[in-house]
Amino acid sequence: MYLLYYDEVKHEPPKQTSFWLGGICDSAEVVPALEAELNEISQDAFGSATLSRDTEFHGIELCRGKGNFKGRNFDERLEYLKRILNIISRDDIQRVYIRIIPENITHSSKPPDEIAFMYLIEKADSLFKKLGTVGMLFGDYDEPNIGTSVASLSLYRQGGTRWERGRDIENIIDTVHFARSHHSRMIQLADVFLYCLQFYHQDNSARWRKAIEEVIDNSGIRKCQEKRVWPSEPTWYRL
Repeated sequence: MYLLYYDEVKHEPPKQTSFWLGGICDSAEVVPALEAELNEISQDAFGSATLSRDTEFHGIELCRGKGNFKGRNFDERLEYLKRILNIISRDDIQRVYIRIIPENITHSSKPPDEIAFMYLIEKADSLFKKLGTVGMLFGDYDEPNIGTSVASLSLYRQGGTRWERGRDIENIIDTVHFARSHHSRMIQLADVFLYCLQFYHQDNSARWRKAIEEVIDNSGIRKCQEKRVWPSEPTWYRL
């Protein structure tokens, strides 16, 4: 069985012009090894591998020197980022993302986050099918969206995704499970992955941003097994 851990980057124009949803997918048997690798980095960075708010990793904090990495010099943060991206780029990890560009949607009956979640379900189900297995989804605990996500997945599993070219969902089991990021190393990996992916698509002309962009590019995490960018150009579509 495979497990998909995902996070989101909210649509906040003009700073963030897209809504991003995505994360990492791996076999249940691989999870302990991934946790052990990130725990080792936590021990080096914070002096403890115990899960807590003081030992959690977030992409924005690593890149911008905030939160748990406030006061750390740039080169040190960059090295920790490289180590985490090396985990995310492992051959036995599948990477998935959805990018919704609201300014290109001329009409829709659904908000960007709901559209993104629908596409994520389709891509997750497709990935599980290709892997010849079933899978479960785990999201970062975001209370306003929990009930909606659970209800949407239930509907999709019963009658397919709700659009003109909707698909049957057959390989996702159970419901969507949620965990706070400081309770799950896997959610933290999903957070760093998605933050870095959207970071790469920003204006990185500043020297410090260019350095991070190069680390992201060299890591290989941009090679994703499933993705959807929608709509790539202005379009009218009723979902």
